[in-house]
Amino acid sequence: MCNSSEKTALNEAHLKKLYWRSRRGLLELDLLLPPFLAECYASLDITRQLAYETLLSCEDPDILSWLNAHSTPEDLVLRDIVELIRRWNSTRSS
Repeated sequence: MCNSSEKTALNEAHLKKLYWRSRRGLLELDLLLPPFLAECYASLDITRQLAYETLLSCEDPDILSWLNAHSTPEDLVLRDIVELIRRWNSTRSS
């Protein structure tokens, strides 16, 4: 069984990996995904955390299209996390 310091180290390592996966190389996505990860990921339930991780495995043009509301993911779980990111972004831009 993991003790709390080992668990914290694992969580930090996982967050660092997610941060680097969130950096996409497209400015529009880099302005959305890493800040969302930093501000919101830890407070998400496990289903949404896994959805965010699944989102990161998608192609950049798809993610950009979804986040810009040009299209919608067919997968309901992805649709939920995309909507959450869009709502979060709209509140921070105001």
